[in-house]
Amino acid sequence: MHIGSLARIGPNHLITSDPRLTRKILATHSRYTRGPWFDSIRIDPYVANIVSERDEKKHDALRYKLSASYTSKNIKMMEPEIDQQLIRWMRIVKQKWLSTPGSARKFDIGKRLKFLTVDIITKVCLSKELGCVVDDCDKFGFLATVQQVNAICQHFSIILELNSLLYFLTKIPGLGSLLTPKAEDKSGVGKILGIIQDLEAEHAKQTKTRHDMLSLYLKKGVPPRQVNAELVVALVAGSDTTSTSVQSTLLAIILHPQVYKRLKAEIHAACNRGRISFPIRQSQAKDLPYLQACILEGLRKFPPLSQLRERVVPPEGDVLLGHKIPGGTFIGLNAWGTQLDSVFGDDAEVFRPERWLDCDEHRLSAMHETHELIFGHGSTKCLGKAMAMMELNKIIFELFRNFDIVIANPYRPWKSVCHGIFFQEDFNVFISAAEPHEADITWHREHIEDKLTTGV
Repeated sequence: MHIGSLARIGPNHLITSDPRLTRKILATHSRYTRGPWFDSIRIDPYVANIVSERDEKKHDALRYKLSASYTSKNIKMMEPEIDQQLIRWMRIVKQKWLSTPGSARKFDIGKRLKFLTVDIITKVCLSKELGCVVDDCDKFGFLATVQQVNAICQHFSIILELNSLLYFLTKIPGLGSLLTPKAEDKSGVGKILGIIQDLEAEHAKQTKTRHDMLSLYLKKGVPPRQVNAELVVALVAGSDTTSTSVQSTLLAIILHPQVYKRLKAEIHAACNRGRISFPIRQSQAKDLPYLQACILEGLRKFPPLSQLRERVVPPEGDVLLGHKIPGGTFIGLNAWGTQLDSVFGDDAEVFRPERWLDCDEHRLSAMHETHELIFGHGSTKCLGKAMAMMELNKIIFELFRNFDIVIANPYRPWKSVCHGIFFQEDFNVFISAAEPHEADITWHREHIEDKLTTGV
């Protein structure tokens, strides 16, 4: 059965790409509830996290506690930490990976961007970066473990009975301790818990007041076991999804010369006016219209999640697009299809940042409403959106401010696999130093070079 933007994909399963239906289903007071799909995102069989909690009252209470850590004040306090990690990353790129005339050095920028986002999220969550950037490796196999765990979760999100079976087995004496993730595990979620607990141990030795996520969670009275469950979610979501968004936006810009040229021109003009800090501040980035258009369009064309996140139709049923849908039906949300909605025009399949600049206010408002669904809606809206957007703004701007970038293999620029969350490999480029901007030379450049040299 197919009804426009609503399609049947199983005996009791529908999927929709309609932004209006999505907003209705996810609305704060909606009677649609989280389905058993969400059990596949449960890190601890006995402790639901902000994503997996299906009980609406418990979810709202947990969200209330956690949301206090994501206020604009707290996010602003984290900006210097993000800056520090970005400066260190660029310093290492300049020292080790620059191509020069007659000497091309292939640089896997995708891998190094993943290292950067992991170090950023561990720094803001636990006051200490994992160290992937400096050591130029996947420290403790964190990223490999995240990919392994998501591949497993993908199967549990499709064969829903596996979640019930696993929960049942953990109740059996002797089996529970074997099946439940432990910090001593050498793989899976347990390994991530072990990394978190090691960083927590270092954190506990510090006497200085901290404003990281761990401190903020504990201050709000979140129990330690719940804190660990939330930190696993934050570290996974804050590293791979952000990295995917940066990589996909970067790739789209590089592959469209007219976009690349126009963005470079905006960055050049902004720097020459002498009003841009190093790294750029979030408040400054928001005032650059073409940068914002590129980031919006990058997210729209490559949403970092493709998970169905199925909801359950309320017991009394509902009428959707003129059709009666029985209660208990599962409805999945097609994030990629939603971002191709007709509100974006007849060329929605095309990467065209100009669409955000050349439309009227009514169309622009409707586009933003649909675009925001990438980060959820209502009580399911992503708490980390502001921090993710800050990272995107800073990284994309500073990449094109400081470097010229060329794809190493335009016929196959990267390998990307999807387990509900995307994982990229072999995103190789040739990266060279960009010509310094006039204002950077006259009064700003000395400060920039000092930061790039010292990494502070």
